[in-house]
Formats: sequence, structure tokens, C-alpha cells
Amino acid sequence: MPVTFNTCFQSKLFMLIVFSGNTSWSMYNFRLNLIKKFIHFGYEVCIVAPEDEYTEKIRATGLQVITVKKLKRSGNNPIQDFNLFLEYIKIYKALQPAFIFHYTIKPNIYGTLAAKICNVKSISITTGLGNAFSTKGGLFYFAKYLYKISSVYALEVWFLNSSDRSIFIKNKIIPEYKSFILPGEGVDTSVFMPTLQYPENKTTTFLLVSRMLYDKGIEEFVEASKLLVKKGYALSSSLLGKIDNDNPEAIALEIIKKWEYDGIVQYLGSTKDVKPYIENVDVIVLPSYSEGVPRILLEAASMEKPIITTRIPGCEEVVEDGVNGYLCEPKNIEDLAAQMEKLILLTVDKRKKMGVAGRKKMLASFDEKIIINIYKEKCDRYIVQKTSAN
Repeated sequence: MPVTFNTCFQSKLFMLIVFSGNTSWSMYNFRLNLIKKFIHFGYEVCIVAPEDEYTEKIRATGLQVITVKKLKRSGNNPIQDFNLFLEYIKIYKALQPAFIFHYTIKPNIYGTLAAKICNVKSISITTGLGNAFSTKGGLFYFAKYLYKISSVYALEVWFLNSSDRSIFIKNKIIPEYKSFILPGEGVDTSVFMPTLQYPENKTTTFLLVSRMLYDKGIEEFVEASKLLVKKGYALSSSLLGKIDNDNPEAIALEIIKKWEYDGIVQYLGSTKDVKPYIENVDVIVLPSYSEGVPRILLEAASMEKPIITTRIPGCEEVVEDGVNGYLCEPKNIEDLAAQMEKLILLTVDKRKKMGVAGRKKMLASFDEKIIINIYKEKCDRYIVQKTSAN
């Protein structure tokens, strides 16, 4: 029987930890192992997120989920956002958690303010700056203002790369002492293992895994693939990921189908398990414009796949140019094609050497065990402080 709004609230355990985000999808795909570990550590856990196709998948694992009904990721309606704030207050008052981790802009802002009203300590985690920070328009200044107010009440504000952290400090959104860099959201290196056989295809296979959004560099990948085919190279380029129609950067299915019809790329749809797709290609590509630290790059590197990605914060943390992959300039089709060409011309042994270097980097810096230990140490410290104060 699924956990309902009321049955979750009835827990009201002092050691209840809440993980609050803007999609159940991200909770399931990025943080499920982390959340399960907190249960192993002896905490009660509840996830607070909007309902989507992954809500019931989370509940099927035995975890508690409270659905947020007022959260619209792409909306900027102040009345709607105020109602979201009131909804968070209602949820947190009923749950009475010991601690909350918030993810992404709206939970970070309105959830943090609600947590303060409910006298609950919280940490805000900025997984990427997104559309609000892409230009210095009205949305940027509004988001900056709200973040500045809410961040006063967060114990810490975490970032996945140093550039995002610097933007917040430079714009005086948060003081430096409140900031902390989390080295990505981690990768389970015991699951994302190297394959026994490295592909030795005459055709070099490239795969881009992400939501089908323009700002992931998908159009550039398509055009770069077209350039290389015209140069006579044997390559296969594929796209994997869901179409996110709620996002203003969404690529319409009709456009993707046209690319397929023209014979440039193959669209593989979406998947619950990315691992077999990574196993069966030579190279993972992500020419994104803006990232926190992309999970797909961590997974690919952990599986000893060379990577091509953009020279931007978040991606640069994962890929060392010429060591475990190549970096290109964002929005630059010719540069992306040049880096893809480099990998086409590499021998299998040299590609494998790149992959081994990537796995070594994941084990040293991005293994999820490292990330889980950081979460637990921070949570334990702040809960002990609260217990002592009471």
C-alpha cells in the first residue's frame, strides 16, 4: 500500500530527514542510493517532490513520498509561488523533520523560508544555475533577490562546481563562509564498472545522453556529426533521453524525427537503465552550455569510456583535456567536430588508456561513498547541535 500524505505525517520522528526537490525523477535517478544509506544509518527519511512517473517507483522501494502540488519548474507566477511557499509550510509543520536537504531553485528558496518558519534546519544544494542565471535580465535579479533572502536561513549553500559558487559570492547572494563545494552527486563505481571487452568497431559510435534540450548542445552534436560524415568518416551518432516539454529549451519530437529521417542521428528514446547503452558505444558526448556536474559523465568515466564535453564549469571537473577525453568550446560546431575527429583517429589502445584514466579519477574523487560520507557528517553535526541546544 503506497505511503499517503497522512501516514507519512504520522511518523513525526525527531530523526526524520527530508530530501526536497523539484522532480521525483531526479530523486530516483540521482539520490536513491544516498537516501537508502540514510535509512541504513538509522534515520527516518521522507522525500518531498512533485508527482511524476517516478513517484510510484520511489514508493515501490519502500520510501515515503509527499507530493508537492504547487511546484511548477518553469513558472514565474508570484501568486503560484506564494502558494508553493504555503504548501511547504503545511508539509514541514506536519512532518516536523530534524533536518532538510533542498535541491534546485524553487525548493531552495521557498522550501528554505518555510523551513525557517517551522524551526527546521536546512541546507540548500544548487545543482546548476539554470535559465534564471543565464542572462542578466529581470529574472536574474529577481532570482538573486529571492536567493539572497532565503539563503540567510540555510545553514550552508552547496554547489557542484567552483564557478557557480563564485557567481553567488561575487553577486553577494551568500557570504563565502556559508558556501561549500560538493564534488558532484557521486557515482556508484561498483555498478558502473568497465566492460570486459572494449568495442572494436570500424564505425566509431558516439552517444549523447541527456534530456532533449537545446542547451545540452544536441543541435551542435547533430551538425558536428553531419560535418564528419561529409568528410567521409564512418561514425554512428545516437541520442538517448526523454523529451522534457515543460522546459523552455525543449526540442520538439518532430525535429528529432527529421534528424533521424535525414540519417544524421538515431533517437533511442528514454531508458530506466543507461548502463547497457554506455557499454555498447565508443564515446560519450555532452556539449552542454551549463552544468553542475553531469551524472552521465561520471557514469561514463567510471565505465572507462572516453568523453567529449564542453570547456565549462562542471564538465571540466570531470574531464581533463587529452587525458580522459577532449574538451571543446560551447556552441561551437566546428570545434566539437574536431574533437570527435580526434577520437575517431585514436587507436583502440589509446581510447582504452583514456578510459582507464577516467575510472581512476572517479575512484579518487567522485565515488558516491565520498559524497554519502559528506552528507552524513554534515547532517550528524547539525542535528547534534540542535539536540544540544534543546
